[in-house]
Amino acid sequence: MELLRKLTIKTAGFDVTAVKAALADNKTADLLKVVGITTEARPGQTEKGEFVKFGGTFRAVNLQTGETFESATAIFPNFIAESLAAALAQSQEVEFGILIGAKANATSVTGYEYTVRPLVEAKVSDKLGALIAAAGLDAPLSLEAPAKPAKARK
Repeated sequence: MELLRKLTIKTAGFDVTAVKAALADNKTADLLKVVGITTEARPGQTEKGEFVKFGGTFRAVNLQTGETFESATAIFPNFIAESLAAALAQSQEVEFGILIGAKANATSVTGYEYTVRPLVEAKVSDKLGALIAAAGLDAPLSLEAPAKPAKARK
């Protein structure tokens, strides 16, 4: 396993040349499986455009070479980042698992576009919610007055 300063499609082994090689004569190719728990999303910008840098714990497997990568920082294509950032806005932590692939696209500058398929349902990590449920505090409270006991007859 290789520890990376930041996990990106490129740092996990897929620059433009490698993606094109993976596609070769195919219309699609699976590139990476990525799992993670993200706790932070920070927007940024370079000369290539805007991005969102995620903090947390991330692991990726290059599906062409079998290499495994880990990092505390990740940057994904914007269409993936937007969905993760939206989920993170709802919680302090989001767990996810995705398969990133490529699909041939003659109209794209690179000749391909990225695809994504969820491996698990992305979900907000609600540790407090789990404690509330375990303690039985998630049951609706009854606001009705307790029934009066029947008076005993003499």
